[in-house]
Parts: sequence; structure tokens; C-alpha cells
Amino acid sequence: MATIKDVAEKAGVSVGTVSKVLRNVYVRPENRRRVEEAIELLNYQVNTYAQGLRASQTYTIAIIVPDLINPFFALLVNYVEQVLAAIGYRLFVCNSHCNAGRELSYINMVRRNKVDGLIAVTYSNSTEYENADFPLVSIDRHYAGESCCVASDNAMGGELAARKFIDTGCRSVIYIHNGSLLEGETLKRGHTFLNTCRQAGIRSTEIHFSEETTLDNVRIRQIEQFISQSTRDGRCDYDGIFASSDVHAMVIRRQLERLGLKVPEDLQVIGYDGMRVMNVGGYYVSTIVQPVKEMALACVDNLIRRIENRPYERSVILPVRFVGGGTTKGDPDQPDPEAEADLTW
Repeated sequence: MATIKDVAEKAGVSVGTVSKVLRNVYVRPENRRRVEEAIELLNYQVNTYAQGLRASQTYTIAIIVPDLINPFFALLVNYVEQVLAAIGYRLFVCNSHCNAGRELSYINMVRRNKVDGLIAVTYSNSTEYENADFPLVSIDRHYAGESCCVASDNAMGGELAARKFIDTGCRSVIYIHNGSLLEGETLKRGHTFLNTCRQAGIRSTEIHFSEETTLDNVRIRQIEQFISQSTRDGRCDYDGIFASSDVHAMVIRRQLERLGLKVPEDLQVIGYDGMRVMNVGGYYVSTIVQPVKEMALACVDNLIRRIENRPYERSVILPVRFVGGGTTKGDPDQPDPEAEADLTW
């Protein structure tokens, strides 16, 4: 097996220069090219963990997500991995299933120096994140201590959904959601939506199904049953439904159509997240689009700054936008041109 010394001899440079290339530190372009060619020719495998033991750094980041079934979390992980790979880091993905015990085991892994820092999407009431003694970036949750919070502008999202319903003449709307009720950025989307509608004189209410973040078969049946109970003689009690995720919105749309209601003619539906067909096609429903790429970049940037003891932002709130996906009135026939992009940067 080739060693770093072999690579240096093959490239005609010092071991220190090879080490800089491996750590993504600047070296002259010609030297970098020769080192990279030598690495490929010798099939040199970097022992990242051993390298980290010597430098008190593993160049590995962990991310905790509630699940990878929800397309939003899967897309977020994809972009975080891309950003990290570009700067020479690896990603360790931790699926918590909203289980506080699992989260604690992953946090302890960080404390044992198995990874350099943590990005957490958590809706548990764990106190382990408060005053975290390791580099931490939290998505949607603000914690005490030295952590950073990255989120989309949920208040703006709630207002955009409300304004769409107001502009298209809705008179009775509802916010349908499940997930944690712990204080955090995501609660703002519902609060702002309801307040904006009520200020406009629209009858507004909400229903919360569960504190579980994952939308499983039980929650799907509950939502379907609620929609059925709200529909009589071919009419629904509401003419506008705002859902806390696109997955919810798709379940709602499907059930409405089963009951013979036309969307958006009889009832309009808006989701949240910005899910697209295969992540590159049209939108499944009209939606509030979260800037997932920008969120991933902000998470990585501020986490690396924490690891390197450089100044970082304590709170990053990124703008969202409404995109018509055929479930609200007046939506364009063509896909949103601003969103025509692939999964890469």
C-alpha cells in the first residue's frame, strides 16, 4: 500500500506539500497537479481518521436528521455533503427518527472526537444542545451558548401563503400541520399565516395532528379522515388549505380529488418546502420554496468557522418564495424558470 512518502517521491515534492494538498491548503497549482496525479497513479488512500488523530481533527462532520424519507431532509443532506466534499470534509449521516435517545448517542460521538462538529435538525426536547461544548449548527432551533441557527424565513412563508389566498378571494382557510410544538422557527409559518388571514377578515383556523415529524400511515389516515369529515354534499368547509409541508399538501390534494372536488377550482392548496418531481421537474403543488442549497452552504460555512475559531453568525434567516404548482388560482402554465436547476452547485 502506497504511503504519503511514496506520493511525495513520485510527485517530486516534499511530504509537507502532499499534506497541504490533502488538507486542501494552498500550494502552487503545478505542485498540486503533480501531487494529484501521483495520488491517482499510486492509488493512495488517505486515512482520514488517523490523520485527524494526529491533528486533533478528523475532517468529518455529522448531521442529525429526523428521517430520510421526507424529501426535504434528503435534499438537505445531499447539498451539505456536496459543500463539505468540496472543501475536503466527509459527512456522517445520523437518522434519529425523532428519538431523543438516538440523538444523545450521536451527540456523545461528537464529544468523543469522532467528528469535528455537528449539524442538527432536531425537534426533541433534549437539553444536550443547550450550551453545547462542541461546534454546533442547528436548523430551525435557537439554543443558548455558542451554537448557530440556520433557517428559512418561516414568517415570510406564512405571509406569502396568506396573501395568495387573500388575493384569490378565499373566505375560509385552515392551517394543517404535525410536528414538534417546541419553540422554533417553523412555528412562525403557521402563526403568521393565521394572523395575516384574520387581519384581512378571513375565517381562519388550524388543526395539529401529532408532534411526530414523520408523516406515517397513521397521520395520513387522520388527515384523509379530517378532509372527508369537512366535506359534505360536494362542498368543503374551507376554500383554502395551507399545509406545513408539501407531503401534507399532496395527501390533502389526493383526498379532495377522491371526494370529487376540483383543485384549485373548488378549493386551493398550498404546501411548504418546494418539492419538485425528481427534484428537477415541475412542482407537485403550489408551495413556499425553501432555499435548501443556501441553507446547506450557511450551515457548513458557519460550522467550519466555529471549528476554526473564526467569527461566525449566531442566526441566519434566508428568504423564501411562493411558486404556483397548479393547486392555486392564477398559476402559470410553465415551470418556474428561476428554479430550473439540477442537484449540483
